[in-house]
Formats: sequence, C-alpha cells, structure tokens
Amino acid sequence: AVSVAVSPVAGLADERVETRVAGLSPGQAVTLRAVAADERGCLFQSCAHYRADRRGELHLGTDASHGGDYTGVEPMGLFWSLAPAGMEKPYQRLVPRSTGTPMKVEMLVHQGHSLPGAIPGPVVAKAEVERWFTAPGVRRIRLKEGGVRGSLFLPP
Repeated sequence: AVSVAVSPVAGLADERVETRVAGLSPGQAVTLRAVAADERGCLFQSCAHYRADRRGELHLGTDASHGGDYTGVEPMGLFWSLAPAGMEKPYQRLVPRSTGTPMKVEMLVHQGHSLPGAIPGPVVAKAEVERWFTAPGVRRIRLKEGGVRGSLFLPP
C-alpha cells in the first residue's frame, strides 16, 4: 500500500517539513498536492510531479520535482507555491488573520502526472499537517499608529 509520511505532523509555519512517500512501483509517476483553506474558506493548492526511485520511494528533501508548480529539489515547495485554486478569485494571499489556530494542510499523492488546475488522478495516499503561526505562550499585540498597522509578538 502507498503511504505518505509528513514530519513533524504539527509545527511552526517556518519550520522545515520532511515529506516521504513509500510503497510505489519503481519509476512510478505521481503528483503530490497540498491543499489548504484560509479562515474565510478560500481554497489554496499546489502540485508537483515526481517519479519513484528504484525502491518505490521518494523524498522531497532529496528528489527533484519534474513539473507542476515548481521544478527541482524543494523540500518546502508544496507550501511556498500554494496559490488560490482555479475556482477562487485570483491574486489572493494566504495570510492568517488569527495566529491562535493552525492552518491545516492536506498532502495528497495522486496517480500519474496532472497539470496544475487540471483534475488530478486517483488519490493513493494522504496525510494532514498543521502549521502554527506562533509558538505556545506567545502574545500578540496589535499596533496602529496613523496609517501603519502591525503586530508585536512577545515571547512567554
């Protein structure tokens, strides 16, 4: 059976995630997709094309994407290339309004290579990962001075 392992399952948004897929046939073509929704329900997604190694495995930290939303070895490519899905209004940004709840990202492995925006092949494995925007105990203070807006994050 095909499996996808994402580690850590929960972590800070700027921490590196290790993504591995096992149980594929040697040389099998797959599309990896990341799907997330913001607090308003706007859907964001990204995809990349990979081929399994001779053991039927792939590791995003060492294996190169051959197409999709990026190419080359990009361990975090599925995260930084998240963009509004085709049915959403273009040019939206995936920016959290609330830092107290995690962004949940579903990692999907699809059979074959499917182009960005196209209907992907069948899902053969999936996993969910949580990305937090503040560490436990961090306080957020909203700042407003004239036309300047921001947030001050204070450690515990």
